Amino acid sequence: MEYKYMCDVKPADIWKMAMVRTYKSPIGLVNIVFTVAMILLTLKFFGTSSDLLRILMIFGCLVFPVIQPLATYGMSVKQLEDLPKNMELTFNDKGVHVETSDKSEDIKWNRIANAIKRNNMIVVMSDDSHGYMFTNRVLGDQKEEFYNFLCSKIRG
Repeated sequence: MEYKYMCDVKPADIWKMAMVRTYKSPIGLVNIVFTVAMILLTLKFFGTSSDLLRILMIFGCLVFPVIQPLATYGMSVKQLEDLPKNMELTFNDKGVHVETSDKSEDIKWNRIANAIKRNNMIVVMSDDSHGYMFTNRVLGDQKEEFYNFLCSKIRG
């Protein structure tokens, strides 16, 4: 069996993954509690505050629901600038063949750490902090079949 995919990652894909990771962690709970507290404090004290405090209260209300997602999206765009373009990955019984316009590499299955299935993608982890993302738009109808193939090779 062989699977061949182009790595077509968009900033929105990285952004979604980062936001899900943030809001599934304790940090996300802190963000929500802080935002609710800021909104309540702003509603209570807005009328009796000076202009500077009003600006600071509005800014505090916008930090996690608006500013943090925008900053995360900006970091996603910057992260994609550093990645190679036109990366094609071929998965077969021998391992993974990674090919870009100027380089190629073969990775044996024993060097693949994990495969993570999400709602909108599969991430093939080459180590604890590096991986290859394949979105549903790239995988198409082969998502389940491809994931089962990965699991059988990684754990087999």
